[in-house]
Amino acid sequence: MPLLHRKPFTRQKPPADLRPEEEVFLCKITHEIFRSYDEFFERTILCNSLVWSCALTGRADLTYLEAVESERRAKQSLQSFPQALVVPMLHLAALSGHCRLSELCEDVYAFVKDRFFPGEIVDVSGRNGARHMCEVVQVLSPYSSANGATPTNSQSRPADGDTIVISDSDDESDAFQSPKPQVNGGKKKPLNPSAFIYRVRKVKDECNEPFTVKGNQISRKKSAVSRERLKLLFKQHCEPQKGSIILKPSTVKKYRLSEQSFSQFFPDEPPLLPFSPHSIGSPGQVSSINVLEEKLKLLQKREEMATAVYEKARLKKEREEVQEARRKEREGKDKLREEQRQRFEEEKQRKREERERRKLEKEREREKLKEEKKKYAQRLKLWNKPREDMECEDLKELPSPMPVRTRLPAELFGEALMVLEFLRAFGEAFNLKDEFPEGITLEVLEEALVGTDPEGPLCELLFFFLTAIFQALDEEQEEVAKDQAEDLWEALDDDSDPTQSALTAVASLAAAWPQLHQGSGLKQLDLDSCTLSEILRLYILASGADCNHSNAKFRYQKQGGFTVMDDPCVKLRVSDPALLKRLSCTPVYDLSPGEKLKILQALLGKLLTLASCRDLIEDCVDEQKAARQELREIRAEQHRRKREEI
Repeated sequence: MPLLHRKPFTRQKPPADLRPEEEVFLCKITHEIFRSYDEFFERTILCNSLVWSCALTGRADLTYLEAVESERRAKQSLQSFPQALVVPMLHLAALSGHCRLSELCEDVYAFVKDRFFPGEIVDVSGRNGARHMCEVVQVLSPYSSANGATPTNSQSRPADGDTIVISDSDDESDAFQSPKPQVNGGKKKPLNPSAFIYRVRKVKDECNEPFTVKGNQISRKKSAVSRERLKLLFKQHCEPQKGSIILKPSTVKKYRLSEQSFSQFFPDEPPLLPFSPHSIGSPGQVSSINVLEEKLKLLQKREEMATAVYEKARLKKEREEVQEARRKEREGKDKLREEQRQRFEEEKQRKREERERRKLEKEREREKLKEEKKKYAQRLKLWNKPREDMECEDLKELPSPMPVRTRLPAELFGEALMVLEFLRAFGEAFNLKDEFPEGITLEVLEEALVGTDPEGPLCELLFFFLTAIFQALDEEQEEVAKDQAEDLWEALDDDSDPTQSALTAVASLAAAWPQLHQGSGLKQLDLDSCTLSEILRLYILASGADCNHSNAKFRYQKQGGFTVMDDPCVKLRVSDPALLKRLSCTPVYDLSPGEKLKILQALLGKLLTLASCRDLIEDCVDEQKAARQELREIRAEQHRRKREEI
């Protein structure tokens, strides 16, 4: 953690009564929470101020983030420090009596820069100039043979452990002060580093057989050991005491430095490191190793006392555990019943949630179906929208037209089909099968219009129309006899129009002619192929004679206010008098197809104006309305059943 004004910095803990929904201010730099904006603003300004320092390197005048980054790089550098060099470096630091950390680092670096220790990974130069990565297995002194020399402890490794952060002072030169006794002047002077012989083995070699090389053939990476990295290492494991820099008791215990000597790592005399001037001649001087051993003994006594306290607490805890086990045994049944009740509640809750889930799924399905119906209605509305034929997507080629082979002229084909359709629709009501048991077709109609046979289909067709007209008129006369029209004479007086009065008078004379000259009415005359033409002519002339005051009410109620000008035969007589004049001297069989078709259309129109035919049409319309209503009711019932099923 970075130091604030060279003192430890502690983050502010979140308030104990902080609610989950409460709004607070978060300082993203230190990850602290503040309720007051002023406190948040002050902490942000403080983090950006140059009042922080790194707890590992001692760098000052940094911001909070710069100090955190400096500590991160320092920890990374310590983690990558070669583990095989940690214990030898600490032994060398214990031999020093420096009061300045920089002097200690300089002396240790000068001693180890050309010396290598067992377990270290180094680069070895071969005879051909090739470089190999090897591990130092053994260091041999130049005074002893390779076989007779006492090997260094190549298996000694420092124990792993967490680094300890120490406080820094304002000046590195005054950071560590500890009195150190001088090395015995009778010791030998250290040998030249290039005189030592090293046994190494290749790291990546499969055979892995060690071989011997000289000191000048070995080198290590420049970044492996440097003054800066040594300074970081000693800051973690040393502390100032009495004006000198000594090792921490925890470091001595962790790496067992009191049980080892420097000769176990390197076969040479330890270096003659100078002592601090402040410690020379001070009373009560002892060697640093002895002081550390005394501190270690004190630590061991404290550990023994802590062990005794721990044993006492353990026995007490065991008794409490026995009592707790008995209590739990008594509460076991209650807990089991509680668990069963909880399982029942959970199962009940699970079923309730399952029902809710199914209900939600059904709701979603209904919404989806509703949306699909809406989209379908929109597509149907768009599809039903009027548009040009050529804009449709499903255009197809028109089928090749089939020519109609007929004996009739082309201009008469439509009128002939109208007559044929009338016979198909109303033939059953007027007993068409009496004249045409097998029905009438287009070929039969063609023969009637084109042929001249008196006994042909034209004769039978005219018989049908005249018979049907006479029967319908007889039925109307019976209904007219029952009604009185005096109250409508003035309202429906046709004498006001001289043309209609003249037509009615001529028709009345023609209707009376058979009674005067033949002794019977037109309806009672014998109808056969020989008399057909004359009876037909007389009927056309007599058409309109029944439009008088006696049947005015009937015509108003049953025929929609029928007048003499509404009679198709009267219209034929007025529009084509030459046809009736020709019919007086020529049989109907010898007329042209167009003239025959005009007569048939006039008779057809006369039938459509009669009350019996109008009643038939109205009955069919009522039946169609009833059928549509029934269809709507059936569809509504089907929709209701579907909704009930859903």
